[in-house]
Amino acid sequence: MSARTPLVKNSGPSLGGVRLADRLGSRENNFDVLRLVAAWSVLVSHSFALVGRHEPLHQFGTTLGNVGVLVFFAVSGLLIRRSWEHDPSPRDFWVKRALRLLPALATLAVVTAFVLGPLVTSRSLSSYFSSWETWIYPVRITLLYTFGAPLPGVFDGNLYPGVNGPLWSLPVEVFAYFCLFLLGVAGLLGRRWLVTTLAGLSLVWAAWWVPHTSEAVGAIYVLSAFALGAAAYTWRDRLVLAWPVALALVPACIAAGLGPEAVRVLVWTPAAVYLSYWFAYAVPPVGQVLVRWGDASYGVYIWAFPVQQALVQWGVDDPWLVMAIATPVVWLLAIASWRLIERPALRHKPRPTAPLAGDPTTFRDAAP
Repeated sequence: MSARTPLVKNSGPSLGGVRLADRLGSRENNFDVLRLVAAWSVLVSHSFALVGRHEPLHQFGTTLGNVGVLVFFAVSGLLIRRSWEHDPSPRDFWVKRALRLLPALATLAVVTAFVLGPLVTSRSLSSYFSSWETWIYPVRITLLYTFGAPLPGVFDGNLYPGVNGPLWSLPVEVFAYFCLFLLGVAGLLGRRWLVTTLAGLSLVWAAWWVPHTSEAVGAIYVLSAFALGAAAYTWRDRLVLAWPVALALVPACIAAGLGPEAVRVLVWTPAAVYLSYWFAYAVPPVGQVLVRWGDASYGVYIWAFPVQQALVQWGVDDPWLVMAIATPVVWLLAIASWRLIERPALRHKPRPTAPLAGDPTTFRDAAP
């Protein structure tokens, strides 16, 4: 979930703006920090939802957690598109995706089912371990069948009776990978106007989709951010990341958020894409102390919800207290996941079979 590359001679961040193409190969970026903040924003948002309080940004018809996921998809669209350009091997593409997502996810599923579950279940231990749901849970989660995956008696008395709600985004992310993969193997990713048209259509679909669906189902509109990110890569030679544009987008988002949902989606989605890349490449490196121990963003994202649910079950009913307790606990779990599971797995990523001329870069891919 990081984008580290060998340093090449690129123009650094400046107030006048930088071209995306000039910064794509640089180590000096804020992607690790951006993803960590996005993952933590989901934790913050759920700290309110799980105790029955309005989540931050509810005044705009959305939530802070939704914005965090939107950022994840925006970043992923750019970097996964670049990954295909760097190594257009179907086998390598899916091996990389699997190594990034599945080892940590499988570990989470096993620990949730066989460590956390017995501690919080309302069932007797004999009933818990004799249920097929207990034993199938790690398989379901690892296979990304995450929608409505229950554990017997686990959090069923909580206000929100779910084991790990945020995992809904992972199969959606893989679907986005699959769509990009199809375009890649068909040789269509190099057709700039086709990719741009598809991204534009995805944005129109998203603006229609959100007002016509439930809040839970409507959240998959973040696919549009992935498509816009992939399109941004095709325009990387012309896309300038400038402070004036970034600053102008903030009041535009506020104004759009006060209007109809469709308008918010039409404005916030491309704004999230632009602002993510602007923060990553046009802002001087900030907050690096937050990521000096490793890339904890994926771990924070997948571990936070069950930890928060356990706190709520044990009687913590203040959102700020849930946040204060969960943040260090989840961060430690995420660092352990990175050092013991994720980073060792990523060492097995295949090397590019056909690196592009003049682009010797290597990097870790992004995922929520």
